[in-house]
Amino acid sequence: MTPGHVVVLLALGTSVAATVLLGRDYLRDEERFVDYVPALVGATAALLATALSYLTYQFVTTDYSNAYVWNNTADYLPLLYRVTGVYAGNEGSVLLWATLASAVAFWATRVRGLAGRDRKLVQGITLSIVAYFGVMLVVQSPFDTVADSFPQAAAGFTPTAGRGLNPLLVDPYMAIHPPVMFVAYALLTVPFAIGSAHFVSLLSGRDGLFENWYGSVLRWLRVSWLFLTAAVALGALWSYTVLGWGGIWAWDPVETAILVPWLFLTATLHAVTNYRPGRNYTVLAPAMTSTVFALAIYTTSVVRSGVFRSVHSFADGGIGASLLVLMGATAALGVFVPLGYWFTLDGEPAGDGDWLTRTNLLHLAVLALGTLAFVSIWGLTFPLLRDLATGIEVEVNPKYYNLWSYPVVVVAMLLLGFYMDFDVEGRKRSLTALGVFSVATVAAAFVVPTPAWRLASVSASDALVYRIVGNASALSVVPPVLYVCIAVAKRALDRIPGTPRRFQLKEVGITFVHVGVAILVVSLAFTYLFTAQSSVIVQDARQGSSVKQVQGSEYAVQAVGYSESTLPKNPDPRRSALSTREVESKGPALNGSVETIHGTVTEIKRGPRATVAQLDGSGVWVGLTGQNRTAADLSKGQEIVAKGAVMWNYVPQTDVVVLTDVEHVGPVSNPPSTLDLTRVEKKSVNLRVYRNDELVAAGNAGQRRYVKQGGMQVRDVLIDRGLTHDTYVIAALNDGTASLTVKRIPLMTPIRAGVALLLVGMLLVLLFDPDHGLAAESLRSSATAPQNDTSTSD
Repeated sequence: MTPGHVVVLLALGTSVAATVLLGRDYLRDEERFVDYVPALVGATAALLATALSYLTYQFVTTDYSNAYVWNNTADYLPLLYRVTGVYAGNEGSVLLWATLASAVAFWATRVRGLAGRDRKLVQGITLSIVAYFGVMLVVQSPFDTVADSFPQAAAGFTPTAGRGLNPLLVDPYMAIHPPVMFVAYALLTVPFAIGSAHFVSLLSGRDGLFENWYGSVLRWLRVSWLFLTAAVALGALWSYTVLGWGGIWAWDPVETAILVPWLFLTATLHAVTNYRPGRNYTVLAPAMTSTVFALAIYTTSVVRSGVFRSVHSFADGGIGASLLVLMGATAALGVFVPLGYWFTLDGEPAGDGDWLTRTNLLHLAVLALGTLAFVSIWGLTFPLLRDLATGIEVEVNPKYYNLWSYPVVVVAMLLLGFYMDFDVEGRKRSLTALGVFSVATVAAAFVVPTPAWRLASVSASDALVYRIVGNASALSVVPPVLYVCIAVAKRALDRIPGTPRRFQLKEVGITFVHVGVAILVVSLAFTYLFTAQSSVIVQDARQGSSVKQVQGSEYAVQAVGYSESTLPKNPDPRRSALSTREVESKGPALNGSVETIHGTVTEIKRGPRATVAQLDGSGVWVGLTGQNRTAADLSKGQEIVAKGAVMWNYVPQTDVVVLTDVEHVGPVSNPPSTLDLTRVEKKSVNLRVYRNDELVAAGNAGQRRYVKQGGMQVRDVLIDRGLTHDTYVIAALNDGTASLTVKRIPLMTPIRAGVALLLVGMLLVLLFDPDHGLAAESLRSSATAPQNDTSTSD
């Protein structure tokens, strides 16, 4: 058992102990053991952080005795990507998630305390999730040794080189994306616990606790939304730069999966923000709060279970069963318990009979977001269900997502514009505006300047809804987006002037978020419809070329340089070879295996049939056979590396001889090429790209081939980020010939601006909400003297 195993077991023990003690005091409504829990929670967080730090250390130092490290890194990788390997597989991802969740539990315990029955229930649910992660880490540990994972290997066997990181992960965006995503998921743990505890309390005949914890829920959800939005954006940028498909979204299963909790979390925030006890969202707001975490588990199962086929699925040997159990448990608490409570109600309080209210409009907005989430969930889940039921594999293509989502998005934009306008103009004028923009939307759907403006290519055999939506013009998105921008601006101008500073900043944030959504909707629609591409072949790019016109486009290209290189550069063969001490320590278990060894020549013996050289004065000798056995330039004091068959007790007066020939022996400073130390072959062409005779981009494009990882290739694209469009160049290089694809991708800068508005806007709301912002909470905390309050008010 390694130190890592011990630390994880201790963390499991402390988390289970804390959960049991909280459960015992909760059930008996006592305070007998509650004083021990904070120390146990702190110990759990510290132990898991220690385990994660230790695993990171093993990756940084490339400790290949750890099977997980060996499977996910290599010496030639820069430090950043050795750290990335920590969460490249299932085990490390669970450890990262568990560590973050334990830190969240520790923070919640410190801030809210454990006094009172409701707090015990909330913290107990939170800690039970941490404990479950601990069980997963014990069952499938990131600290298993190579000997544990490969019992058939020779005793004491340790690989000399790592298998390497998945090439698609060798990118700065992907180095940041998973931690940011897991932070978002970990932050959802507490809202899940609060929402679940609320309904457990109600079903137990006690008052619910959602109202008293409302401020905390809102802050946790907003921070999680901020991180999850950043994670989605980082993943999209990674797709854009690494996969070389010239886009940021392709409805890949994992892309679609991460969109599900984001959409539902957005809907949840709208419901929670407008929660009013006894009036609005009394059941729905806490129910949605508890459901989001279950959807995060669902998303993780898509990525990590190994069931869904995706270019984003990086983990083999999925953890599907464990995630399925966790998803079932969280769904039971987050979905079925609220449903059970809802069935016990006689009915919602009757309204005043007026159907056109802000509350009802918000209901429709929440419904629209929920519908979008369902479209994605069904598109992901249906193929799996069909396969399980019939054994027939089917694929849901992007047409399904686009054509079902588009009308929902258009309606949601019209509702958003009407909601914002209703706040300022009142019923009559806002209804008039809604009618005008709705008519404009329908009319714009019939304006098709060219076939490229149609949303999709459809045929007579397609479903009716596909034919209707697919034949609509992309112009139909413009009136709703324009309506949103106008209404949001009017609302901001009406509400911001003359109000306190914090309220102003919050309103600016709300404005930024909704304008950002509008920009993204219109930009994404037009980006994919109007991306243009053309191809050209540059012969013998090694010699450079003249300017060549790219047929069918306004672009021309010129190759001005060509390079080929390998990684690692100037490799040290000793990093992938056994020392004489290691050979002797492993003993006869190596007999008959082919190994690479290194050492200093201390004695040479030449005979009629072989030449042997002793290394390091040990019992390890290198034996050269064959016709060229004397051709090797061996001399005493020379440090050499050799690859050959290990033979124990093969020659008298030796312990072991490594049988080889001259082609497999050489000095460490100039190792033989047959050792094959190359891990990556990189080809690159230096290009100049012109548009209408004007230089618009210059730089390198090419590819990396990972020779030890199935020959997998990754594109290095050339991107010039312009104000109105990006120039995007993909190069396929073969024997000096460059096959170039040049794309003109419109509206990428507005897309980046839209994401920035979302993030900045939510940050302003999070900080400066006068009632529940972090700034307001900080002021309240500093103004309130510490006291042993047993209430759960926020």
